[in-house]
Amino acid sequence: MKTRQLTLEISESLFHKLEKLSELTEEPINELVIQMITNNILNSTQKAKDLNELLTINFPEALPEIIEIGELVGAEIF
Repeated sequence: MKTRQLTLEISESLFHKLEKLSELTEEPINELVIQMITNNILNSTQKAKDLNELLTINFPEALPEIIEIGELVGAEIF
């Protein structure tokens, strides 16, 4: 799988929390962050799909497809 590099600037307190979690889980910080981002994307995608379904049920003709959801391609789940 092709990868890209991403640099993040985070608060000192958040970094310390990640360090602590890394020590507890014995996993590198970068892998923990990738897992968190992946899980958040999957959860957010599902929430958006659920919302779109509820809106379509409640407003079938008044609501154009304003929430467009694409399928995740090549997402890794840890």
